[in-house]
Amino acid sequence: MIEAANADQRAEEMAAMASRITQLVDAEIAALKANQLDGASFNAEEKERLVHAWRLEVERVKQQPALLSGASKPNKEKLAKISIDLAEKLERHAAAIAARRSVTEGLVQSIASEVARVKKAPDGYGANGAVRSNGPSRAGGVAVDAKA
Repeated sequence: MIEAANADQRAEEMAAMASRITQLVDAEIAALKANQLDGASFNAEEKERLVHAWRLEVERVKQQPALLSGASKPNKEKLAKISIDLAEKLERHAAAIAARRSVTEGLVQSIASEVARVKKAPDGYGANGAVRSNGPSRAGGVAVDAKA
């Protein structure tokens, strides 16, 4: 929660917070594009803390518009511009993560299908005592890391 002395200070602090979140999201998008799958966790703690604080502060200002009403026009315009930029970056970030998830899930499904295709169920005995071939079975030994 921002403890500002006046509306201008609050607007400046909110703008700085949104700017830092934007930097972190940009770095994560770049990491995803460079196939650095662990790039999302590099500044995860800071990003989570800032996004949570941002959400709370935006909600606080919505409930108490007077907190920003006395801010100068340039500070209000700067905050509005940075807020719009942040929203756009978050949309791109969500799209990048959705694309990465889709590719990852497709790879996992392909691998599981291939394992299931080549893995044969154990043979058993039929009613007349003859060995019966059961053919391929479902994959049983595939482990997936949830972080992928």
